[in-house]
Amino acid sequence: MLMTWDELVAFLRSGALELFETRFEQVRYGDVGMAIVLTAVVGAVLFLTAGRLGFWQRRHTRFHSGHEIAHAHRKGFWVRALHTAPKLLVGTALALMLFAAADPFLTATEEVSGYIESRVRVDLVDTSGSMAWEFPDTGKSKAEVAREAHLEFLEMRREKNDRVSLWLFSTYPYMVDDFVMDDELYYFQVWDAPYVTTQRLDKAMVVPPDKVRIIPAEGDTNIIRPLRSIMRHFERDEALMNVGEDLNRAVLIITDAAVDEFPDSEFAALNQRNIVPYIIYINTSDIRTAMAGHPASTPRLIEMIREYGGDYFDVTDQDSLTRAYEAIDEREAVRVEMKHRALKVPIYSRFLLAAMAMLVVGIPMGFLAELFWGTTP
Repeated sequence: MLMTWDELVAFLRSGALELFETRFEQVRYGDVGMAIVLTAVVGAVLFLTAGRLGFWQRRHTRFHSGHEIAHAHRKGFWVRALHTAPKLLVGTALALMLFAAADPFLTATEEVSGYIESRVRVDLVDTSGSMAWEFPDTGKSKAEVAREAHLEFLEMRREKNDRVSLWLFSTYPYMVDDFVMDDELYYFQVWDAPYVTTQRLDKAMVVPPDKVRIIPAEGDTNIIRPLRSIMRHFERDEALMNVGEDLNRAVLIITDAAVDEFPDSEFAALNQRNIVPYIIYINTSDIRTAMAGHPASTPRLIEMIREYGGDYFDVTDQDSLTRAYEAIDEREAVRVEMKHRALKVPIYSRFLLAAMAMLVVGIPMGFLAELFWGTTP
């Protein structure tokens, strides 16, 4: 819906007041280097433009026409001012945009705390070598199919106050980040994570090179190590958050279930700690064979998870992610204390708003000035 004229004026007035009330002696800059580079580029362009206008004669013109124009027929003061004003507005807007590129911010020490209902979960993503092979009839790797399913699941869980920690595993586990509740941050952590961690890239793998992390001694699928590490991580979090072991938590495992060893004792230990395992199963079984009356064998990891109170969700089933969402949502929410300490207040928008306002006025004004006075001496 478009803003009314009164709303636009009020918006611009508030932005102008914020800019004028800014105490520039307290402003800090987060990316001065970028501003310097952009300023150098703009300066170089202006220098080349001035050189072109000063040293290259314009076509179809000559310096001496043979006539001197009387002062009475030249531009008056106010006409020259109106003709020059658009250039000043555009130049000032450009300077403000370069200032905004330095990422100006103010510091603050306000601390906000409170309680929120949340569901605690660890997402454990399989990045072993087997995930680099093609998912049947898709032209994509199993890892890419898994990532798409994971991101779709996160979109479903958006604004549900999940407190989530991201882990990757192959031969060894890797914690990407501790528990976070920022949906946007966590989504991009998952999006940016590698598809595969392996010691070498095979030609038959269908994974983009920028999504592979080459790490010596990696490539196997050891699920026991990450489950043990996650249990220790939960214990540290219990101590930090000052909560007991009766807390409802979950582990969401995204894997093709091609594991080297089966984690019977680890699943039992999770069950004792009230941590429920769920698996988003990257099922590469041949569906056509199953339809012909030859059911595909289910990996033991998938069969055993229900024995410990968990469940699995097959990515070849259209409704699986919805059921995974519902299973997580049925877990009893936990009341956790949230503390936020604002140390950085970005103010670049104040300069960008002023620059945009100047451009909106200056560009049309420049066209009109050239139309009426551009050919006048």
